[in-house]
Amino acid sequence: MGSCLSAQSDEMTDMLPTAKVITLDGSLREYSVSTKVSEVLDEKPTASFLCCSDELYMDRAIPALGSHDWIELDQIYFILPRSMLDQPLEGKDMAALAVKASLALAGALEKRSNRTSGKRVRGWSSPPTTCS
Repeated sequence: MGSCLSAQSDEMTDMLPTAKVITLDGSLREYSVSTKVSEVLDEKPTASFLCCSDELYMDRAIPALGSHDWIELDQIYFILPRSMLDQPLEGKDMAALAVKASLALAGALEKRSNRTSGKRVRGWSSPPTTCS
């Protein structure tokens, strides 16, 4: 699998563009480089699929990214259960995904804020792991 950042300044890490993946349990994974979908779904590739938030439309089937596709930086993706594949996205489902993404992104922002609010020495520090 790809490498992870381990020694970046907090300011530099917060400025790096990432691909954001909202997992089944609502947690957020960030990738600092374009990554193959098969690598993102390495845990349960047959039980779930990955879709791009920009491709979600009300009352339309949810399109899956192919295992050989690449996720792009500055995009938000969802890992969804295979049972949702090719099903029309209802309003309640769209709202649930929006809430899930909002909570995951807010949680990440809060962690970053907590990390930078305490005393720290100027220079290098270890940020949360950003996978690539």
